[in-house]
Amino acid sequence: MADRVGRTLRAFVAVLVSMLLGVALTLGYLTASTGGRVGRSLLPVSIEAPLSRDGEASKAHLFDEQRVMDVCERAGPAVVAIESRVGQRRGLGSGVIIDPEGIVLTNYHVIRNATQLDVALSDRTRYTGRVLGTDPQNDLAVVRLVDAPGGLPVVPLGELEDIKPGALAIAIGNPGGLQRSVTVGVVSGLNRTLRDTPARAPIREVIQTDAAINPGNSGGPLLNSRGELIGINTAIEVVNGQRGFGGIGFAVPVTTARRYLPRLLAGETIEHPWLGISGGDVSQQIARERGLTTRGGVYIEETTGDGPAAAAGVQRNDVIVSLGGHTITGMDDLGERLDRSFLPGQLVKMGIMRGRERLELTVTLGKWPERLPPTR
Repeated sequence: MADRVGRTLRAFVAVLVSMLLGVALTLGYLTASTGGRVGRSLLPVSIEAPLSRDGEASKAHLFDEQRVMDVCERAGPAVVAIESRVGQRRGLGSGVIIDPEGIVLTNYHVIRNATQLDVALSDRTRYTGRVLGTDPQNDLAVVRLVDAPGGLPVVPLGELEDIKPGALAIAIGNPGGLQRSVTVGVVSGLNRTLRDTPARAPIREVIQTDAAINPGNSGGPLLNSRGELIGINTAIEVVNGQRGFGGIGFAVPVTTARRYLPRLLAGETIEHPWLGISGGDVSQQIARERGLTTRGGVYIEETTGDGPAAAAGVQRNDVIVSLGGHTITGMDDLGERLDRSFLPGQLVKMGIMRGRERLELTVTLGKWPERLPPTR
């Protein structure tokens, strides 16, 4: 089942314009907050109790119960409930304290557009929250607790190097307002890519888990067997507007949070580079159907309005084969290269194949727009 989902998540889609094409299933994801609907083809977010599915009630017994209880005892006090107000609407999500001075890591969609944030600690002490920095594309945000004393409990940041599928995964959060609820499962997969996100942009290197995630869990921690933070719970899968396969949840990896944390703490809104293309990997089938002479790279289906790629002269049916002197093997490779090596506004050399001719174009990278313009 996980392999099937992995193939679907990696299907031929427009990564850089986050456009779903016609694949076997219409996929979306339900954000786990009670603040409203986000994404495409998603379930309305309603408060639900985390009911057990068949066989799930006994799942925790597959693990060392004492270890799970020890992790919850250590990490539980650092998990907070975040109530957001947007006009007359209220949303409920979760967060995790990562600094004893009152620094909370959570999801961007939990605090998005909030005019007021109330944060409740495990001992029911409440603080006003102030947003420091946000990364809408990766669905991350950092919140400071106003006038909080020092010495608050924290969850340490973990590492993913030793995490493999099958590793213990513990989710703590506030589903349906039920504070510090604990669910247990395993890491079902690594390096997934979520396409249909609140920012209409892909989130890469995502952790897949079968630990139950429900509305209100958003922003809460996904923990390893040592009680360290390995991810921020962000989404569950839905299919055609309904809950899809059971036991498929996703968390933004700690590696992504660690990469941007200094800038988030400095108060930045993280901006990501944007090309403005729609396309996919050059598979053997596509190469054969389109008469392409290259293997590997990114095939251009469409360019976006007057976006960066179109302005540089990129055309439909071109194939991107290099960026900044580095060979591009596919769409995910292109996205990762853009995110890790470049910033909006930078000039970058891009190698393309147009028929049998290789061209080198200079592209001025844009920043990912809040609303994607139409393609052409």
